[in-house]
Amino acid sequence: MSATPRERFLSFVKDPAGHRPVVSPFLPNAETVAACLRHLTLPVGDDPVQNEIALSRALDYEPMFMPDLAGLIFPWQKDDARSDEIWETHVIETPLGVWSRRFRAGNALWDEQSGCPVATARDHDFFVAVCQQVESRENEIRAYYRDWRTRVGEKGVLVLGHPHPSWLGYQISPQHIFYHWQDHRQAFIRSMEAMCEASLFLMAIAMEEGVDFISDSSYGLEMTSPQLFREMDMPYICRFSRWTHERNGLFWYHNCGYTRTLIRDGDFNRLEADVIETIAPPPEGDNELAESRRWLAPSICSKGNLNLQILRDEAPEQIKAGARQMIAAVDGYPHIFSTADAVLPGTPAENFIVFVAELRKHFK
Repeated sequence: MSATPRERFLSFVKDPAGHRPVVSPFLPNAETVAACLRHLTLPVGDDPVQNEIALSRALDYEPMFMPDLAGLIFPWQKDDARSDEIWETHVIETPLGVWSRRFRAGNALWDEQSGCPVATARDHDFFVAVCQQVESRENEIRAYYRDWRTRVGEKGVLVLGHPHPSWLGYQISPQHIFYHWQDHRQAFIRSMEAMCEASLFLMAIAMEEGVDFISDSSYGLEMTSPQLFREMDMPYICRFSRWTHERNGLFWYHNCGYTRTLIRDGDFNRLEADVIETIAPPPEGDNELAESRRWLAPSICSKGNLNLQILRDEAPEQIKAGARQMIAAVDGYPHIFSTADAVLPGTPAENFIVFVAELRKHFK
């Protein structure tokens, strides 16, 4: 009986030398997946997960899916009475009272006019209170991860969504992170600790319910500095990594930014991750894959790193050339062949199919 996509993915990470390399594009856009299925004259269903499973079977790649984590800690609910066509207000009930956030309808929570809910020193008290409530929702959280394992089954791997303690699980905007680190350091650290503890609670449930990789992520050097990375991010990433390995799990680290210096200086090796992605090239990052791969420990399985704009905008021959360059750059090292981050919306079906087919041609 042939191995399942999940088995192939996990076996390669655990024993790269003994198994066929994995091809796994990072989170292709749902419409790109649907367009590829139509291009191949295959049916398109209503479930994006099942659509990608069907596409991965047709193209012979090993898909990965990313269940949420932070959203389960912060169950925001829209307050219709305080919302209108321009502004939305969301709330969470806490023992300290109602915590609220307000943002422009339809906008992501990262722009300067809307912002994430942690904006003042007082918000850290609300943040901690919400984190401390998470254990009361164990049954709901457990059912969520169990449903993901049921939906994907053996047809792909599950990588847990990133907790990002230094981002406070996406509850603080980039504009506020460094201000709070400087001016509200103790409150900020207290919130990061609360986020870490809540995340570990969810991670334990996720592992019990069949999630394959525990993960974390952080900014690259386009947003932080080597020293700040070591002070703010590394302690939590290492903590998650150790916690995972103590339970015989696999740990996955994601950074799609400027990481060359962190790789060169050995910081990424000290994370002791099993998989590190995306070793991003310009313009997403600043890595030359062959160089950065040599600096990573041989025990680490790297993942990446085709330029997203090449995949979206260039002709098939350029995409094939990029795939071949990736293969040559990691020769002799464990590597999962993928993209430099989530596949961009608008990526043509033909380009995506050519990328996967060119890689798979080399790794039958």
